Amino acid sequence: MNLIKTFAFAAAVSMAPVLAHAAPETPAMAEPASGEILMANVNGLVCDFCAQSIRKILGKDDAVQKVQVDLSKGQVRVDLKPGKSLDDAALEKLIRKAGYSLVSVDRNVAK
Repeated sequence: MNLIKTFAFAAAVSMAPVLAHAAPETPAMAEPASGEILMANVNGLVCDFCAQSIRKILGKDDAVQKVQVDLSKGQVRVDLKPGKSLDDAALEKLIRKAGYSLVSVDRNVAK
């Protein structure tokens, strides 16, 4: 019985550092800082493959933090990383690379 208690104590002591780091209370766990938000109206978005293509191409850009596609509205929401920017010409080039055409861009869209 003492041997079992010894093993249980040793296991608890050895896991303490792991458990202490499992859920740190740091600012990194808070909601990430937000950058500029772009809403692009795009022609040709009709299916999930279209959405995947847009997300893949835009997601590779260094300034892009997150991409959301609304097929029913033909809109692409692009959340930029804090301190980063993406001008209209660069956005249009990326959308054309994905096989679609940019109609318009609204900047600093409310969350």
